[in-house]
Amino acid sequence: MAKVKIDKFGRIIIPKEIRRSLGIKEETELEIEVKDEKILITLKDSSLEERVEELMSYLKNNAPKPFVSDEEAGEKWYSAEFSMRKIGLKE
Repeated sequence: MAKVKIDKFGRIIIPKEIRRSLGIKEETELEIEVKDEKILITLKDSSLEERVEELMSYLKNNAPKPFVSDEEAGEKWYSAEFSMRKIGLKE
C-alpha cells in the first residue's frame, strides 16, 4: 500500500512501482468508483476484440458439440474471421 496526497486540483499521482506492475502508461484509461466510503481505481476493461477472442476460445473448447459429423460441423459453424467481420471488428 502506498500513501499519496491530493493536489489543489484534486489529482493524485499513482506511484511508479504500481504503474509499472500494472502496465499503466500514459493515456491508459482507468475506472473510478466509490464503494463503502472507499475509492476504487481499476484498469478499464480490456478491448472488445480481446474479450471476443477469449469468449470464442472458451466456447470452442467448452461448447457442446453438434450432433453431426466433423465435416458437417465445419459447414454449420462460423469461422472466427467471419464472426469478427459480422460484429464489425474486422473488414
